[in-house]
Amino acid sequence: MIEAIRRFYEERMKPGGDGGDDPPAHRLQLATAALLIEMAQADNQRHSMEFQAIHDGITEVFDLSPEETAEVIELADQEAHEATDHFEFTHLINEQFDYARKCQVVELLWRVCLADSEMDRYEEQLVRKIAELLHVEHGEFIAAKLRVQREYSANSHFSDYEDYE
Repeated sequence: MIEAIRRFYEERMKPGGDGGDDPPAHRLQLATAALLIEMAQADNQRHSMEFQAIHDGITEVFDLSPEETAEVIELADQEAHEATDHFEFTHLINEQFDYARKCQVVELLWRVCLADSEMDRYEEQLVRKIAELLHVEHGEFIAAKLRVQREYSANSHFSDYEDYE
C-alpha cells in the first residue's frame, strides 16, 4: 500500500508549499478514505449519497481541492479492494492521529453510514469494529453517532420546511 501511495503523490499531486503535506499525511488521507469506502460498501451497495459524504469528509478534514479529493478517493478505492483487512489502514491512523482526530474519523464513518438514511446492521458493526481498532472509547463512538444523526435530522427538517413555503 505505501509504495502505491508514494507513487501516486509523486506522479499526480504536488505537496503544498508550506511543507505540511508530507508522505505520512498523504498516507493518512488514503487510509482514511479507504476506511470510508469500506463503510460505503458494507451493505454491498454503492450509493451516491455515501460517496458524496466521503468526498465532503475528505475535503473537509484534509483541506484538499475537489480534484485532489477525487484522486485520493479513486486510489483509496483501489487500495480498499486490494486490502485483506482494516488493520493496515487503522494501524497507520493509530500511529499518526491523536485521539481527537481518531474520533473525527469515527464521525466520518457515521456520516457515510447514515448518508442514505438507512443503517444496515453490517454498517453499524463495521463502524464499531473500526472504532475499536482505533481505540476510540464507546462513549465517543455513541456521541459521534448522535451528532451525525442530529445533523442529518436537522438538515432533513430544514429541507422539509422549505417545501411547505
